[in-house]
Amino acid sequence: MYKVKAKSTFNIISQSALSSDEWKVLGILYQPIIGVLSFSLYHTFYHLLNTKNYQSETFTHQFLLDVLNVKIDKLKEAREKLEAINLLNTFVQGEHTIYQLKSPLSPRGFIQDTILGQFLLTEMGKKLYDQVTNLFKVEKIELTGYKEVTRNFDDVFNFIDSNHFYDSDVYLGKKSNLGARIKDQINYEAFVEKLPDRVKKPILMSRQTVDTIQKLVFVYQFSLDEIVDIYIKTVSPNGDIDLGNLSFKAQTYYQDKKKVLPVVSETKQLNGKESSINYLKTVSPMQILEKYAKDDYQLMYTDTVMSLIERNQVEIGIINALLLHILKFKDGHLPHITYLEKVLETWLKKGIRTTEDAYHQVLDKSSYENKTANYTAKTKPKAKNPEWVDQYLDELNAEFEDK
Repeated sequence: MYKVKAKSTFNIISQSALSSDEWKVLGILYQPIIGVLSFSLYHTFYHLLNTKNYQSETFTHQFLLDVLNVKIDKLKEAREKLEAINLLNTFVQGEHTIYQLKSPLSPRGFIQDTILGQFLLTEMGKKLYDQVTNLFKVEKIELTGYKEVTRNFDDVFNFIDSNHFYDSDVYLGKKSNLGARIKDQINYEAFVEKLPDRVKKPILMSRQTVDTIQKLVFVYQFSLDEIVDIYIKTVSPNGDIDLGNLSFKAQTYYQDKKKVLPVVSETKQLNGKESSINYLKTVSPMQILEKYAKDDYQLMYTDTVMSLIERNQVEIGIINALLLHILKFKDGHLPHITYLEKVLETWLKKGIRTTEDAYHQVLDKSSYENKTANYTAKTKPKAKNPEWVDQYLDELNAEFEDK
C-alpha cells in the first residue's frame, strides 16, 4: 500500500487551465462530497502549477503538510477522496510521486451521472439538492414549429483553400476539439439502430457526436456492441448526451478491461515502406502505448494521448508517428502534452502534413539528430530508410495478430 513520507518528493501535472464554470462545479457539486480539505488540496495542487506548461516544480510532502496545516493521515484521506471521484491520478516510483490533476465533469455530466448525482442527493437531502442543482439549470428554448435557416460558410463566402497556410503563433483560447482525422470505424446507422428508441434523439446525427463515437471506437478498439453499451450507460433518460462524460466512461471501460483486440488494419505481413505507412494510418495509438510505453505509466499516458487526439486536427498516422518518435528517443516515457504539441507544431512548421511526410522525414533517426536540416513540403530531402520504424511496426503487427 502506498504510504506518503514527509521527506518524499512530488510533482504535479495537468492538461490545461480550469474555467470559472469548472471551479463553480468543483465548489458547489464536488465539495459537498469530498469535503473542504480535499477541495483545498485540489486548489493547492492547481496553483502550484506553472501556467506555461502546467507542470509544477518538485516539492516535498512536508511543504504540502505545512501549507495545508494538516497531519499526514488527513492528507492521505483527502488525496484518496480526490482519486476516488476521478479528480486525481497518483503515480509512484520509489520516493517520488507524480500527481495528475483531472478536470471536473460538466454540470450535466455530474448531476445526471448515475453515481455522483445520486450520491450528492443522498449526502444533501432532496431540498438542498434541488437548491444546489438549480444554480446550474438553464431555460430550454422550445423550437417546435421553427425551421432552421442558418447558412453554411460556403453558401456565403467564396474560399480557395491554401495548403501552404499555417499560423504557428500562440493566441488566447483553448484549442479546438475537432480532433484528429479518423476514418469511419463502424457502420453508424447500425449503431443507431441498436440503441433503444428512448435515446434516439437528433443529437445522434450531429457531426460532433458522430466524430466522437467513431474516434472512441478507433482509439480503444471497441466493438459495435461495446460502444452501444457504453452509450446507453452514459445517455440521460431524456436522450441528452454529454460527450465529455461519454469519453470518460469509454476510457474507464478501457482501463478496467485492459484487453487487446485485433487491429483495424489488414493482417498481412509488413514488407516495406508502403505497408509501414499504411499501418501507421490504421493502428490504434493505444496499441503503440501498450507495446512501447513503460508499464507503470501506461494509464497516465492514456489520458495524454486521448487529449492529443482531441485537440489536434491532423492525420492519425501523424499522431502515431509522433508517439513512436517520442517513445523511441525517450526510452518509453511519454512527456506532458505541452511538450508533444510543441514537437507537433515544429513538424507542421516544416511542412509535414501527411503520414508519408512524417514517416520519410521525421522517423529517420538521422533527421531527428539533424535539427538544422532545411525542409519544406516542396523540397523534401531523401531520407535514409528508417529501419527501426519498420522493425517496431513489424513487432507491433505480429503481437496483435497473435492475439
